[in-house]
Amino acid sequence: MEGSQAVTQAFPHTSLEKGSISADVERLNVDTLPAEQSVWRAADDAQRPMYWPRPRKWAATMILSTFSFLQPLTETMLAPAEKQISNDLHISEAYQWLLVNSLILVGVGLSPLLLAPLSEVYGRKPILIVASTIFVIWNAACGASNTLGQILAFRLLSGFGASVADALAGGLMSDLWDAEERGRAFAFYMAAPLLGPALGPILGAFISEGIHWRWIFWITSIASVVVIAIAIIFLHETYEPRIEHLRRLADKSSSKSTVSSQSPKVFLEIMRANLQRPFRMLGTQIIIQLLAAYMALLYGTMFLFLFMYPLLWTEQYGESVSIGSLNYISFALGLILGVNIAGHLNDYVYRRLKARNHGVGRPEFRVPPMIIGTALVPIGLIWWGWTGQAKLHWILPNIGSFILGTGVYVCSGCVSVYTIDAYSRYAASAVSTNLVARSLAAAFFPLFAPYLFNSLGFGLGATVLASAFAVLGTTVVCILWFFGESLRARSPYCAAGNA
Repeated sequence: MEGSQAVTQAFPHTSLEKGSISADVERLNVDTLPAEQSVWRAADDAQRPMYWPRPRKWAATMILSTFSFLQPLTETMLAPAEKQISNDLHISEAYQWLLVNSLILVGVGLSPLLLAPLSEVYGRKPILIVASTIFVIWNAACGASNTLGQILAFRLLSGFGASVADALAGGLMSDLWDAEERGRAFAFYMAAPLLGPALGPILGAFISEGIHWRWIFWITSIASVVVIAIAIIFLHETYEPRIEHLRRLADKSSSKSTVSSQSPKVFLEIMRANLQRPFRMLGTQIIIQLLAAYMALLYGTMFLFLFMYPLLWTEQYGESVSIGSLNYISFALGLILGVNIAGHLNDYVYRRLKARNHGVGRPEFRVPPMIIGTALVPIGLIWWGWTGQAKLHWILPNIGSFILGTGVYVCSGCVSVYTIDAYSRYAASAVSTNLVARSLAAAFFPLFAPYLFNSLGFGLGATVLASAFAVLGTTVVCILWFFGESLRARSPYCAAGNA
């Protein structure tokens, strides 16, 4: 035990601090496991992911971002192909089409609770490859569906693999980037997955009208296979405890039992602890609960907006499906602006506040940019809704969409980086709880979208959503800023110290 403590003091990012495997083994088997020497030559060993060359770090981030771009494409590409799919699969009821669109989000929401903790046992790369392969298989099966029941089942199953990149993103960012660079790195990562919902309907419209709706699924599966091949060749494992384990096996320099060679009882106890962690965090951590509610309302609102967006242009402005889909470009441009605001401002504000705090960083230093996003989302919604209902010049609803897209990204980026900073040791598990909330909300919010907007109209319906988000968002921001540090101090899952 003393040897392990010495290693931890010498190398502050070793597995005993960051990795759940080594920490849990130490806890379970503390009296029987002899001390071992670190496999690293120095604290800043270039083989440790935190000290990799920057090109390798950016390559890993870009590969994960590419995976995460393809998943939201499959969530939103179907909207313009509604008539074709409904005719071929004999879909006659509105709720049936809503299920076709939304059922994938149930799998997307639930699977991170399994995938994230598994990545804290077996490493990021194998979980990424296996889950992505599952997505490819079932997504391709969606394109071959001949009945409503088949496409519903395959959409649900594909969702269990589609979320893997988002499930691992928090852990990978914590593996590779220190706190002062994490905002920009996460902004780079999130650019692609947030562009997916905006570009998906545009691509879906032209694919369905130019080829056939089945190719919407097949093209995304083919693209995913290409990215999987790239990841197998070029992506290196980033989870430090897993790298340590593999190096010890290769060097045969340690007599200590590893996780794979522990007794079944110890192994099952470790797996139980890791798989239960996201549920425990969601059930006991006030910060996690607040951020989950915030993300649920944010993404539920966004997907409800995206669901109603084509109806605004076809019903209010009389545009065709393909031309109307081009209006999503304004939302995409807003996301791009949000990337630049969140990425640069997040790290800039963090560094300035850290310097004022005598060089000690805090996750709460991510909150000020979050205020900007929390204000932009309701402003964009109200602008879009009322100008669209009044049938003003087409540029005006697009301006509202642009503002909304900017706000969505700023909010999402700040929440994710705050979560990683606060729960760096278990970042993958912590971020997975946000994924569950946002995906389930995105799945079920569109179910009442037609009723809300048919009853209230675009303007008043958007105002209701904007007001709800403004109230909840302001409450969450205030609690994090004024009480975040004290809430983290009482949490056994938060980082031992400040960033």
